[in-house]
Amino acid sequence: MNFFPLMMMKLEQVTVDYVGDISGKPALQEISFELPKGSWTAVIGDNGSGKSTLSKVMSGFLPVSEGRRVLAAGHRVYAVLQNPETQLLGETVDEELQLSLRSLTDMDARDKEKRMRELLNEVGLSVPLDRPVKHLSGGQKQLLNIACCLGAGADPILFDEATSMLDPGSRKSVMEAAVRLHRLGTTIVWVTHRMEELCFAERILLLEHGHVRYDGETEAFFYGQDQAGNYDPGEPSPCEQLGYEPPYVVQVARSLHKRGYLLQARPLFSAQLSEEVKRCQSQ
Repeated sequence: MNFFPLMMMKLEQVTVDYVGDISGKPALQEISFELPKGSWTAVIGDNGSGKSTLSKVMSGFLPVSEGRRVLAAGHRVYAVLQNPETQLLGETVDEELQLSLRSLTDMDARDKEKRMRELLNEVGLSVPLDRPVKHLSGGQKQLLNIACCLGAGADPILFDEATSMLDPGSRKSVMEAAVRLHRLGTTIVWVTHRMEELCFAERILLLEHGHVRYDGETEAFFYGQDQAGNYDPGEPSPCEQLGYEPPYVVQVARSLHKRGYLLQARPLFSAQLSEEVKRCQSQ
């Protein structure tokens, strides 16, 4: 198969059927989609939706019952998991990063140390290389996991509920690291149950009972639009139609729209909303 050079991964009619599952239904049923290189795709769904199964398939941890998973030649998927300690093996930051760089056998010690410092800088982790891993906070451990993914040459990186066990400050640090990597061209798959985290993605995949119920742009998911691209604030968005509550910023913006404040943009972040409100007040 000639794989389009800008396509990172492709799932073709993927079905996963767990033997002995009491539900009697496949965890995933004929799932098909493509991940463009450098994209950011968010995956959401309630418990039992197939979200965790899809993560394992995309990571290569779980074989499919039917269909196939195709990954672009020369690329590897690495996952940052829910529990920050699950993937850490080294006693120190240095040891952990050394493990991720073990394939670079032609790199001398000085260059390897330089590369390790670069990796920490890329994810925003400011700690000495000799810092014991056990002395890192949960957020710092997760940043170290991301650095290790980079060191191993991961692309895409799959964040599987990677912020769910972190405090708000640590969640922010991990999200900022992902945003930086995405800007540098890394393909991001972000599995989450936090609606506000979806706003960073370009595309949303919503799973329900093993099927994809929504596959589209993030703005359209939260605000809705017709085939011509028009937006009617009086109509429920796909997010609402599918039983989810939009983030607070989107709720405020839609409320303003309904009251006749014609915001030109459809904000997803508080800074965007603030700018739109200021613009409206100045008119």
